[in-house]
Amino acid sequence: MRNSFFYTAAVFIVIAILLNFTLSDPTFKTLQEKAKFELNSNHPELAEKTYLEIIDNNLLNIDEHYNYIHAHFEIPKEKKVGKNEYEYRDDNTILSYYESFTEVTDENLVDIGSYGIGLIRVNLDDYKSAIYSFESIQNKNLKYLNNSLGNAYAEIGAFKKAEIHFRKEIENKGNLSGAYSNLIKLLYKQGRNDEVEHFLENPEAKSFFPSNIERKIYFEKVQPINYFNALIKRTFSGLNLFGFLAAFLIMGSWIMYLRKIDVFDVERWRHIIAVAMMGMILSLVTFPLSDFNNAIFGFELNGEIINDFLYCVIGIGAIEEFVKIIPLLLILRFTKIINEPFDYIVYASISALGFAFIENLIYFDEGSLHIIHGRALISVVSHMFDSSIIAYGLMLNKYKRRWNPYLNFLFFFALAAIAHGFYDFWLINEAASSFSIITILFFLVSLSMWNSFKNNSLNQSSFYDKNRLINNEKLADYLFYSLAGVLLFEYIALGFKFGPTMANKGFVESILSGTYLIFFLSTSLSRFKLKKGEWAPIEYWGKEEEIDFEKIVGEKIRINRFTKNKLTLDFLPDDAWVLETLTVSKEPDWYLIQLSETVDTKVNMRDLVAIRTKDKQQQLLKGNDTFVAFYVIPIETDLKSKELTRADFVFCGWAKVV
Repeated sequence: MRNSFFYTAAVFIVIAILLNFTLSDPTFKTLQEKAKFELNSNHPELAEKTYLEIIDNNLLNIDEHYNYIHAHFEIPKEKKVGKNEYEYRDDNTILSYYESFTEVTDENLVDIGSYGIGLIRVNLDDYKSAIYSFESIQNKNLKYLNNSLGNAYAEIGAFKKAEIHFRKEIENKGNLSGAYSNLIKLLYKQGRNDEVEHFLENPEAKSFFPSNIERKIYFEKVQPINYFNALIKRTFSGLNLFGFLAAFLIMGSWIMYLRKIDVFDVERWRHIIAVAMMGMILSLVTFPLSDFNNAIFGFELNGEIINDFLYCVIGIGAIEEFVKIIPLLLILRFTKIINEPFDYIVYASISALGFAFIENLIYFDEGSLHIIHGRALISVVSHMFDSSIIAYGLMLNKYKRRWNPYLNFLFFFALAAIAHGFYDFWLINEAASSFSIITILFFLVSLSMWNSFKNNSLNQSSFYDKNRLINNEKLADYLFYSLAGVLLFEYIALGFKFGPTMANKGFVESILSGTYLIFFLSTSLSRFKLKKGEWAPIEYWGKEEEIDFEKIVGEKIRINRFTKNKLTLDFLPDDAWVLETLTVSKEPDWYLIQLSETVDTKVNMRDLVAIRTKDKQQQLLKGNDTFVAFYVIPIETDLKSKELTRADFVFCGWAKVV
């Protein structure tokens, strides 16, 4: 990993030099262009300063005040700037700035000051104080006022007043985008669908029509063509080259990871591509299922903790996990391409990657390229883990124990939905978001569990070959290079889109938030200890340092007798070779030994014996004096059996390996 880091760092330095010398920062004809550019490049703190500069040149321009306040609240409340250092958004300074406007004699400035105070209060969720400030404004036709006032009234449940103000904003030809959108949402929430549909026939209103409500209207009216068009428009409205390439790179990187650990019977590319495509296409099914849930059951997020948790589990988790597992169920039912346990995990994960590819296309619009590495390192992995829960349950029922297949599926499907919903809840619910660290902790737990799923399923492969085991070091290197490559692509994309200065700023922030995750994923997802037939317990929090029982395999050793009985006298002392490790009664620290001299016996194997270190979980090393339990092997013992037990061997006594 140390070498991987230095090689990667060298590549980053070269790319950074080339990017900074070959690309130039954009120039702007106006400060307004500059501010919009800073917002699109995810630097609202710079846009805030630019808008303030614009305002200083024209204090009476309400549009720029509106933009200035919104730019301010695009700045996160809390931002990590060092190992244990945080930077907090300063809301008091901007509030004092607008309060100073209310102390002058110019009525226009006083109105702007009151509007600014009200808009700030709205962003701080203090709606009653916001309404008080808005209502004190003398110019009732001030642009943005009625939309903001309507929004504040809607938040406290005064829907009639809210509607009046939204309509007044539209009548004044003010903030049409906000007023039309808010009015349509309000009417739809009240079930006044006939009036909502009227806006679909209004060219001016339709351009501001919320896409989710447009879909729901077409869904309820059973207009599949219009519904499909609205769905496609929503899904691909932000499509751009860099976003597409990023989504493809993320999917490809994780598919290659799955292929690298599929060491015994690698899946064919045509099967992988087919399942990924199925995941992409079926991802669109989540929209009608969600719309059905909202339209028929009226089940939506409302800010209440219990409701939102249940919605995250049922309205998000259950729907998405159902859609993602369909490709696996189809190939199980109609094909024979799944022929080993690990295939369940592979195809469930690839379906999840296809799903995440479409999801990433939606997220990666031109103003969101800075989230590429976060999606690659966390969200996509979580999708694979959740789908693997169901796949692991199906695999267990096939290869380990037999439950009712329908109950088995429902049980593991419920677990996947709960895991998905639990992850989302701490990010979605406003009250719970203060504890969003729980999502990260849960993510770390899920990594360990996912590794256990993969390790156990590989152990059960009928194609198991001890000469084709996973090279953990090379796998860790691959993960480090590929995930760092995603981060590097994000840097390059930002450079081409926004210029080197903004790319450098974004890169520094990405390094702070992403580097530790790249190291963590590279190490934690490359820890495999394959053992034929072993069902290891599911790990929930990493693994303790593992003993490499295989290290002695192939070595020549000397075994001296310690217990003096007939069998040990017949077989020992002798030179021997360690042929392989054995798992006996679920203990992985047994060894199959071939002696250099054969023994004349009719009931036991002539030159094969078994030993186990005296202390459990002790590593057998050449050159160390180690006490071992010595066993002879009855002729009828099947050493290829997956479930060897102590009863398959005859204990003779103790010996010493020197």
